[in-house]
Amino acid sequence: MIESDPGPLRISCWIRWMRFAILPATILTTSASVMADAICITSPNHPQTFTYGAMIWHELYLQCTAHELAARITFSNVPYAGDDEPRRDESFDFRFPGVQFDSARRAFFMNSRHGERIPVARFRNDPSFGWIDLVPGAKIYLLKESGRVTASLTATSYPRAGIRWVEADNNFSLQNLLIALFRDFRVQPEN
Repeated sequence: MIESDPGPLRISCWIRWMRFAILPATILTTSASVMADAICITSPNHPQTFTYGAMIWHELYLQCTAHELAARITFSNVPYAGDDEPRRDESFDFRFPGVQFDSARRAFFMNSRHGERIPVARFRNDPSFGWIDLVPGAKIYLLKESGRVTASLTATSYPRAGIRWVEADNNFSLQNLLIALFRDFRVQPEN
């Protein structure tokens, strides 16, 4: 009885599997090179506000003295304000050093590690009285840790889906979870 050599069969299977392995490797490599252009800058400002409060207003502005991008954010105790606790609002400024304003393009840029200028925000109208909007590749994350707020501006050279201002809280109490539930479903508590 003559036995055939299984070597060519193993090589053929190996070549077929390599075809399937090349596609995920290409996708991962492309994703890694795209993600390499992601930048993040954290504001040096860390104010203290309401532990269980919520962000009710935000805006970007050009800080005239330093020509830096800054954010003014208002927090409120409105989620738990009532007869025994009157409503109070607190506004804080967060500056983002390292973000450069280009007056010719009416936009704000940051430099990536590779030296690429990545846009983070732009004026909607005339810079003297216009609003500043985040570009599609930028987001601002607000992390509240027991009321202490940290603001981080992130940007990529490609557009990202989702909301631009993300508020995260590390307080996983029942009250905080209920506030998040009511805010997400737009259900208002009865008075």
